[in-house]
Amino acid sequence: MRLPRPGRSLSPFVIAAVVALPLVAACTAVVLATSYDERVVRNLDDFFDPQVVRIDPGTTIEWVNVGRNPHTVTADDGSFDSGTLQNGQAWERRFMEPGVFPYFCRLHGAPGIGMIGTIVVGDVQLPDNRGRGGVSPGREPVPTTPGTTIRVPAEAPTIQEGVNQANPGDLVLVAPGVYPETVLVRTPFLTIRGEDRNAVILDGEFKRANGILVVEADGVAVENMTARHYQINGFYWSAVQGYRGSWLTAYGNGDYGVYAYDSVWGRFDHSYASGHPDAGFYVGECHPCHAVIDDVTAVHNSFGYSGTNAGGDLAVVNSEWTGNLAGIVPNTLDSLLAPQRGALIAGNWVHGNAATDAPTKRLEYPAFGIGILIAGGSDNLVLGNLVTDNPTYGIAMLPNLDDNLWATRNNEVRDNVALRSGRADLALGAPSIEGDCFAGNTFQTSLPPAIQLLAGCDRRIAAVGEPAVTFGQLARNAQALGGHYPSGDWQVEPQPAAQPQMPDALTAPAAPAVPETAVPGSYMVRTLDALRATADNAVTAGTGAAAREVMILGIPLASGLSTILGLYGYVLPLVLYATWVAISLWDLVRREELTRRRRLGWMTVVLIVPFLGPPIYLLAGGSSIDRAVRLFLVFGALAIYLVVAAAAFLVEAF
Repeated sequence: MRLPRPGRSLSPFVIAAVVALPLVAACTAVVLATSYDERVVRNLDDFFDPQVVRIDPGTTIEWVNVGRNPHTVTADDGSFDSGTLQNGQAWERRFMEPGVFPYFCRLHGAPGIGMIGTIVVGDVQLPDNRGRGGVSPGREPVPTTPGTTIRVPAEAPTIQEGVNQANPGDLVLVAPGVYPETVLVRTPFLTIRGEDRNAVILDGEFKRANGILVVEADGVAVENMTARHYQINGFYWSAVQGYRGSWLTAYGNGDYGVYAYDSVWGRFDHSYASGHPDAGFYVGECHPCHAVIDDVTAVHNSFGYSGTNAGGDLAVVNSEWTGNLAGIVPNTLDSLLAPQRGALIAGNWVHGNAATDAPTKRLEYPAFGIGILIAGGSDNLVLGNLVTDNPTYGIAMLPNLDDNLWATRNNEVRDNVALRSGRADLALGAPSIEGDCFAGNTFQTSLPPAIQLLAGCDRRIAAVGEPAVTFGQLARNAQALGGHYPSGDWQVEPQPAAQPQMPDALTAPAAPAVPETAVPGSYMVRTLDALRATADNAVTAGTGAAAREVMILGIPLASGLSTILGLYGYVLPLVLYATWVAISLWDLVRREELTRRRRLGWMTVVLIVPFLGPPIYLLAGGSSIDRAVRLFLVFGALAIYLVVAAAAFLVEAF
C-alpha cells in the first residue's frame, strides 16, 4: 500500500508501457480515492518528520529511518521502544486508544528534549506551549480584546521563549538578529513579526528541521522575517484553521519554503522563496481550502508552487514564477482528498522555468521546463496568465501516476498568453477523461494541433488527448529513475537580494489570521496588459527565450533512445491497429462462405469497437488465416512492442 505523507509532491509521469495502448488510455475512466489506515514518520538526522501526527484510533504508524545515523523510537513513559534502527530499517506500532503519546530517540534526545515527536490519537487536546490544556483545531475562541506585545530579545531571549510566554491575541515582535532555533507554536491566534524582514533571520544551521512550525494552533500569522538552512521547511502550518504568512523570505531549506498542510482558511502574500528541492510555496491536502496565494515570487526552486490534492476556493494569483525547474504544479496523488480539483490560477507571470541547477528531487524532474502543469487534476481554471519562454510546455495537462492513474478532466484554459515554448505552448496529454478545454488563448503551437478547435470550451468537436505529450515525458522519467538528471544543492543557495519590508512593522497592531474574517481575504486579478507592462519593465532571474525542440509527430528528438521510446510508445500502436483493421477487413471480403448479414456484422464490429474489434474477430471470428499467424499477429506483436518499449526505457534509465 502506498502511504500518505505530508507534503508529498508531484509524482513523476511514470506511465507504464501498457498505458501506451489506446485501449487502456480509453478505458481509464474513473479513479477513486483510497482510504488509508497507515501513516509514515521519517527518522532523520536528528529529528522526526512530521514532528506531530494526529491519527484516528486503530491507525498504524510506521517509522522509517532515512537518516545516516541510527535512531530509536522510544515512548516518554517507556510503553514502547523500537530498539535501534539503522538506515533503511523500519518499525511500526498500532495505536488503539485515544491519547497523546510523546516519544524521543534515546540516542539523540530525552523526554521533551532533542529528537522528539508526538502521536495524537483521536479528538483529544494537544497541550499548548505553556503546558496547559489545548483545544482541538477549529475550536479555539477568538480573542476579543487586544493582546500585549512581547519583545524578543528584550523581554524574552529567544523567539520560542516569546511564543511560550504569549497568550492568544498577543504580538511577538522580534528585533533584528540571527536566531538559531526551531520555533514550535501551539498557542492559537498569535502574531509573530520581525522588525526587519531582511535582518530577522531564523537559521537552521543545516541541522534543525523547521524554522517556524505551527501545529494545531489556529489563527497564527507570521510576518516580516527570513528563514534559511533548515533541513525541511522554512515556515510550516499543519492541521490549522486560519493561517497567514506575509512579507516572508525563505531560501536554502531542504524541502519547502512556505508550506501549509491539512490546513484551511489561509493566505500567503508579499513573500519570496528560492532554493527548495520541492516547492517554494505549497498548499496541500485540503478541500475546500479557502486559501489565497497572492503577490509572491518563486525563483530557483524545483517547483515554484506545488499543491497536492488541494482546491476548492483556492486561488494562486498575481505572482511571478521564474527560474524554477517548473512553475505552477497542482497535482493529484493517492493520499487523502484526491483528486486535486477546483483551483484558480490567474494573473500570474510564469516564465523561463528551466533551471537545471535548481535543487531537485527525482520525482520532480520529469516536470522540467513546464510553466503551468495540471497533473492529474480536475475542474481547475487557468485564466489570464502570461506564460513565456518555458522549454517544454507553456500550459499543459497531463495524467499523473501514483498507485492509481489519475487522468485530467473538466479543466479550463482560457484567455492566456502562452508563447515561445520549446515543445508546445498549449498541451493536453492522453488520457484525458472528459471536458478539458481551451478557449481564447494567444499561442503559436499546440499538441494536439488546433487544440482550441478540437477541445474548445464553447464547442468541442473531438475527445482529444495527445499520446505524444505523455510519452514525451517518459525519457525524462527514465532519466530520473536512473538518477541521470541535473540538480543543484539547496545548501549553497545564495542569499537573495533585500526584499520589500512590511509597512509599519514596528507600530502595526497584532493581526491574527482569524478564519473567514481576516483570511483568506480579497484579491483582484491582474490584467494581461498589466502583466505585459511588468514583464517589459522587469529584470528577472529567468533563462530567456526557450529554444524550439525538433519534433516528429509530437515526439522530441532529444536522443536516439528517447526517440525510439516515443515512436514505439505512440506510433507503433496506431500502425498495429491500422494493420489489424486492414487484415480483418481483407479477410472478411474474401470469405465467400459467410452470409452477407454475418459478413457485414463482423465488419461493423471491426470498425466500431475501439481497438478490441479487430482482435476479437481475428481470435473468435472463424478467420481462415492460419491460427498461429493470427495469434502472433495479436499477441506476438503486442509482446514485441512491450519488450522494445521497456528495453528503451531501461536503457535510457541505466
